[in-house]
Amino acid sequence: MMKKPVISLLLSGVFILGFLATYLALTFSKVFVKKSAAITSPTPNSYSEATPASITNPKGVFNLVFLGYGGAGHSGSYLTDSVIIVHVNTNSGSAALISVPRDLWIPGNRKLNAEAVNVGFQGVGSSIQNITGQYINYFVSVDFGGFTKIIDSLGGITVDVPKAFDDSFYPIAGEENNTCGISEEQINAFKAQFTGFNLEKQFTCRYERLHFDKGPANLKGTTAIKFVRSRHGDSDFGRSQRQFAVLMGIENKLISVKSLGKLDEIINILLGIVKTDLTAGTIKTLLEVFGDPGKYQIKQIQLTTENVLSEGKSSDGQYILIPKAGNLNFSEVKSYINANLQ
Repeated sequence: MMKKPVISLLLSGVFILGFLATYLALTFSKVFVKKSAAITSPTPNSYSEATPASITNPKGVFNLVFLGYGGAGHSGSYLTDSVIIVHVNTNSGSAALISVPRDLWIPGNRKLNAEAVNVGFQGVGSSIQNITGQYINYFVSVDFGGFTKIIDSLGGITVDVPKAFDDSFYPIAGEENNTCGISEEQINAFKAQFTGFNLEKQFTCRYERLHFDKGPANLKGTTAIKFVRSRHGDSDFGRSQRQFAVLMGIENKLISVKSLGKLDEIINILLGIVKTDLTAGTIKTLLEVFGDPGKYQIKQIQLTTENVLSEGKSSDGQYILIPKAGNLNFSEVKSYINANLQ
């Protein structure tokens, strides 16, 4: 567990991720009035009707979900690569980043990352609630282009790379159909021998190699999106760690931006980049309400095969993750999250 300024963390979440990325990915479940005022019950929102009566937030507890997606010019442009919940409990002075894997199999015979395609970004909140048992009030989504602009609007960020990795197959935008000078006869031979990603790997000109060393790294927007998107240097769980690292990098940069008195300017820029049901007024009021950021303890919670999930295949051969308690049985997932939020 680490002690961090949660105010900056929340802003990081509001304007990322996915992070992100991602990937990028927080939700506010309360209406705040003044710093000295009590936190009231949440205002009714788009998720209320779809939320089971048993899912509510106590006073002083709120969640926000981040969704990072490809956007125009990318295959699967509305598939969410990143789903991150930011959970904040002002009563206990604690906060958590909860990473929900994109490959989680959900009702409707689809992966979680396809949910936005079917119900829209705002509607993803209902699915997240059913999976995690956490009441979602607001959403923030950002595509790859917006993510790049966010990082660059901050003048770049410094991230702490959790571990070194190489990815020799990072896709180059616009090169998806490049034949790399390979003859049609050889292409047909490849198709007869390989399928899926093994087939794609034969066309090496479509990819570039990425390498990141463990430790501090200064990233501009274009490099940051590669850092959080990379899929072949490690696992999806490793990627979620990288998304957390970027969130922290944005957090630290926002601290310096705030100290320079440029927070209003940055908020207005970022609200023009992301899709969200938050307003600048809500964000600024939250900053007043939280008060001393030093009192908050922040956790990182990942749903992985080392705790509540198992690997599997769908009926059409897709790689998926399902709860160890059984397909579509999210009881242990909810219990695991609640236990780690204590």
